[in-house]
Amino acid sequence: PFSLETLTVEDDQGIRVEHISFTSTPDEVVHADYYTVPAAGRGRPHLVLVHGGIQSGKESVRTIAEVLVRRGFGVIAIDMPYFGERDTGLLRSFSEADKHEHLYNRESTYLEWLVQLVKDIGRTIDLLQDHYGVDPDRIGYVGFSRGAQAGFVVVGAEPRLAAAGLMYGGHFDRSETGHLAAACPANYIGRIAPRPLWLLSGEFDGDYDRERSVEPLYRHAGQPTEIHWVETGHQLPRQEDLERLADWL
Repeated sequence: PFSLETLTVEDDQGIRVEHISFTSTPDEVVHADYYTVPAAGRGRPHLVLVHGGIQSGKESVRTIAEVLVRRGFGVIAIDMPYFGERDTGLLRSFSEADKHEHLYNRESTYLEWLVQLVKDIGRTIDLLQDHYGVDPDRIGYVGFSRGAQAGFVVVGAEPRLAAAGLMYGGHFDRSETGHLAAACPANYIGRIAPRPLWLLSGEFDGDYDRERSVEPLYRHAGQPTEIHWVETGHQLPRQEDLERLADWL
């Protein structure tokens, strides 16, 4: 059972935001924000949106959700394990050193975290179909930063996702020392095809280096894949880049 709870509902300039929680796997509760335009109904395509490695979790990608909702999509943004309202205390300060010491560079812990995230995304798809009546053929994935790095694995492993837009991600970030093969984006990116893949990266991204981390991973992508490079560092995508993503989707 989902044990779905609607915790709060707000209206933000015509966008309805339902703050919800639901059971993923036993004893694992996912918190999510579901963004819709009520007048549009449930027939519009939907996107599962996953944030980067930021303490506030799903709240950090609210601007991305709002752009995509206004462009015709329903969006459900979830907290990754250990972030946002799923903070368990594993991460203490959420500094780069803290995240790498306690999660990203602990190979077994990181694999367990990634496996749980894949399950959470699968359950989110189930929820969209079973509870909200969303067309199962019109659900995609959008990830930013760590949500993009994990997204290569998630989309490769979850065939029900029809398309993916991954922004500012790569094989590993500048402070990672390695990961197990089962958690490696390079082992999954090729499994996304023939579903469409859209990639956005910054020329001056200090977290995901172009030559060391990004281009070697992109070479494993199948077709159709669309790659965009922009003259930015590691940051939330600009309005024009989100509009470009919305056009592609």
